[in-house]
Amino acid sequence: PVAETFTFTDEASGVSLGDVASLHNLVTVVDAAAIFEELGSVDTLAERGWQAGDGDERCVAHLLCEQIEFADVLLVNKADLLGDAELGAVERLLHKVNPTAEVIRSEHSRVEPARLLGKARFSLRKAEEHPDWLREARAHQHVPETVEYGI
Repeated sequence: PVAETFTFTDEASGVSLGDVASLHNLVTVVDAAAIFEELGSVDTLAERGWQAGDGDERCVAHLLCEQIEFADVLLVNKADLLGDAELGAVERLLHKVNPTAEVIRSEHSRVEPARLLGKARFSLRKAEEHPDWLREARAHQHVPETVEYGI
């Protein structure tokens, strides 16, 4: 997860991202209209050109679960495209995977800034308790998100 990058120290400068910036929220945007289809997909990240690097054999569903699990806020986008029952099913899934995340509905990714800003939800202590925290770093495989996802 992107939060891990705040713990790494640059070897050349001795500075970490956490020294110059703070992380307040991990927000994951969930495509409510496509989440169940994507979670059922057997496509690999490589097949979509999203792989972290050579040997990344994860599937799309694995990446989605990681993003949902580590989020502090789950922005349920395209809520207007679903009926109440379907939207309820999406939100039940999200609460089951990440019971502590705040779930916010949106249409066209529009959300009042005050719902996201000014609230420091991220807890490094809580993140460190997750079994997958620093998994990539422990395996010496960390790839920055900018490279991993081409952003």
